[in-house]
Amino acid sequence: MKFVKLSAAGNDFILFDNRKETLTGKEKNFFRQICQRRRAVGADGVILLEESSIADFKYRHFNSDGSPAEMCGNGARAVCLYAASKDIVPSHHTFEIMGVVHQAWVSGKEIKLRMPSPTKIETSLSIVAEEGMEEGGFIVLGVPHLVIFVNKLADVDVSHLGRKYWAHPRFTSRTNVNFVQVCKSSTIHVRTYERGVEEETFSCGTGAASSAILSHIAKGLNPPVKVQTQGGVLRVNWDDFRQAVCLSGGAKIVYEGELITPGSQS
Repeated sequence: MKFVKLSAAGNDFILFDNRKETLTGKEKNFFRQICQRRRAVGADGVILLEESSIADFKYRHFNSDGSPAEMCGNGARAVCLYAASKDIVPSHHTFEIMGVVHQAWVSGKEIKLRMPSPTKIETSLSIVAEEGMEEGGFIVLGVPHLVIFVNKLADVDVSHLGRKYWAHPRFTSRTNVNFVQVCKSSTIHVRTYERGVEEETFSCGTGAASSAILSHIAKGLNPPVKVQTQGGVLRVNWDDFRQAVCLSGGAKIVYEGELITPGSQS
């Protein structure tokens, strides 16, 4: 089985060109196996590129635990780079994920993605109790995100606290958890505990955008906002109504390969 390894701001993905529908999307165990680091290819998730009747292509995303994702900002930017570089689509194109159509622009290794409009914004959940931390709020940007403001990001135990709030009873379907340090008027540093990966990742595209929007609401940051993650820099912009959210940043094709012993696909 031929595959492509992609990377976007520190998030890495295994892509299958599935336009011939070799995979059904029900191969949860297979996806989980090949995402294992040191034992297989290793990745934060799996991407299926498929034919679409309503956009230039269809994108399906699966987390490293095999579960489907409604959206992944960095994964979407990575698959758009791949599709454009292989002349599957033009540099300005559309793609669908779970029936929703989005736009993307590819310029070299820089990809700008039009994100879903934010919904379900809540700024006072009253669930964050740790000293020195401030509740930033909750937002759904394709997927759910909790934002917590901190004074010194380097000192945060992201694994412990991320899992605590990921599993908080307030979130029946779990949530991504972002720890945010506001550095200056237009820059934030973010670390994210990702739902579906169940650990901290080097970057999260929807988390970067969610953190930027809630930093605007709570701290007065104006767009465009520069978001520094462990995997690189992302930029987030939006219009006066907090709609037309755009996520920009780099991505790259790391290598192409072939799985010799893919294992069970059940």
